[in-house]
Amino acid sequence: MDKILLAICNGLSCFIICTILFQFMNERYKKSYSNKTLYIAAEIAMGIAAFGINMLNFAILNLLIWFVGVGVTVYFLYYEDADRPIRRITECEVLVLCMSVCETLGVLLLHCFLQICGISNIDVVMQYCLEVTFSKLIMIFLYYVLINRLIKRTEAACSREQYIIYGILFFYSLVNMLVIVQNFRDGQKSYLSAVNMGCIVLADLYLLYYVKMADEKRYYENRVKALEQQAKMQYEYYLAQTEKYSQTVRILHDVDKHIRAIENLYGTEREHTAGEYAEAIRSTLAPLIPISYTENPILNILLTDKNAVMQEKGIHSDIKIDNVDLSYIEPIDITTIFGNLLDNAIEAAANADGDKYIFIKISAYHKMTVVHIENSCGKVKWKKRMPVSDKGKGRGIGLLNVKQSIDKYDGDLQLKQDGNRFVADLFLNS
Repeated sequence: MDKILLAICNGLSCFIICTILFQFMNERYKKSYSNKTLYIAAEIAMGIAAFGINMLNFAILNLLIWFVGVGVTVYFLYYEDADRPIRRITECEVLVLCMSVCETLGVLLLHCFLQICGISNIDVVMQYCLEVTFSKLIMIFLYYVLINRLIKRTEAACSREQYIIYGILFFYSLVNMLVIVQNFRDGQKSYLSAVNMGCIVLADLYLLYYVKMADEKRYYENRVKALEQQAKMQYEYYLAQTEKYSQTVRILHDVDKHIRAIENLYGTEREHTAGEYAEAIRSTLAPLIPISYTENPILNILLTDKNAVMQEKGIHSDIKIDNVDLSYIEPIDITTIFGNLLDNAIEAAANADGDKYIFIKISAYHKMTVVHIENSCGKVKWKKRMPVSDKGKGRGIGLLNVKQSIDKYDGDLQLKQDGNRFVADLFLNS
């Protein structure tokens, strides 16, 4: 029975470490392959290999297998947009090292508790179970409260409620552990108590993960609401601009008639001067007239507005739009999608060295609308698989709102950088 319990303890230890490592890699990096079975198999294979080495009871060899296994896994099965395999491997190896330190700390704390409580002469197998479960308890809490946030540097900071829940769970688990320890006095054995400790650790692992995900979900939901409000304000602005430009076009139409009348009033001897004067007036008024890129008035106003910003910033623009039906896209989604993508493109191109340009192409492919936005750029920073601006925290987060709008049309957004060229490819289903 003792051998079975030792095997269960080792299996539990390997399972918890594997779960945390793969959870970290899945959240931080992109998967190189779409086959989910491959990653499940990789996690199982790493767990079995570590379990086999663990049963040999060689601590250094056990730590080595984790370093090698994690390094190989993160190198071949994961990648980043700005791929840096050395940094990726280093981050995961540091995580393994931190987890090992946490386990050691847990064992030391356990012995301190036992000494304070005056508990001695514990059976060797029971003491091993205590060390495994207690060290894993300390490791799990330190990972979720501290290590995970230091390495990942997540935007969603822990809320006060999350810390309170963590504290309650930790205190409850700790008290339970100390109560169970009483069953191991003077060499007594209690296999049910050992199993109970393992269940406590497993419950904490999943409860803490659930609390973390629930808190992050709430954070991003609140941020999306703020982005939706921003998109609504932007949409209302372009609606007002549409009305303003409609009035401007009517006025300019009348002005053009007056200019023609003035040209006709001039005599033949001053016809050349009158023509130049009329042309100068037309050139002055031309920027006020929105270019008709498409049949969609909101998109016309938006492109006219953004094109004016490009000219001010010295960015060469090239806009090519085929005969595409965009009537199925809601006006607020037009402003959300194109407004945010073009704002990001303008910001990147304005900060780029050398040639500053933005190329926009909208075309149709079968029943899909394909949008290609290409711009010059400098060094792009990526966070959570999304490009972010150097101008401070929170910049570029409009892409989350873009993705939400795209999802309405079963679409997809692909972002990539190729040297000094940044490309956003958007696909929408009509």
